[in-house]
Amino acid sequence: MFRLRFYTGLSEESSELNLSSRKRKIDISIQKFNYAPGDTISGNVALTLKKPVNAREVSISLIGEQMVTATREATSKDILGYSREKSTGPQRVPIFEFKQQLDSEKEYNQGQEYYFFEIKIPADILSMRPQMTGAIQSSPVKWYLLANLDIPRGLDISKKVDITIG
Repeated sequence: MFRLRFYTGLSEESSELNLSSRKRKIDISIQKFNYAPGDTISGNVALTLKKPVNAREVSISLIGEQMVTATREATSKDILGYSREKSTGPQRVPIFEFKQQLDSEKEYNQGQEYYFFEIKIPADILSMRPQMTGAIQSSPVKWYLLANLDIPRGLDISKKVDITIG
């Protein structure tokens, strides 16, 4: 008779933490995924908990990020005495973030709760650029909604939904 044992590399404590995260869920429901500047994004955030949890807030955010390559001058001089320009690797830079609080600090009860939201997209949103000197834009802006339950001294529960604005 053979006995198989599987090791996941997780301790009992971290394995238990992983199981408890399955008991919590947050979702975002919206009517469409394509928007224009000046439109209003409306929808619901659904929070599902299997047991009560203390949290700071439930929020929804509209976030725009862009991959950029930043250039900067090096402090060293080359053979002729000129400073060289160096380029850092690409990095994701926020160009827009609007956060709307849907509920405040309290003990959130088990069960499912829904939060309605509306976010007005600014008319000039497509003209926003990264706030970095020497930034070279290397990708289109990635827009998304982020729902979050902020749990102090614990793992937040969050959900991201990609949208397009154009």
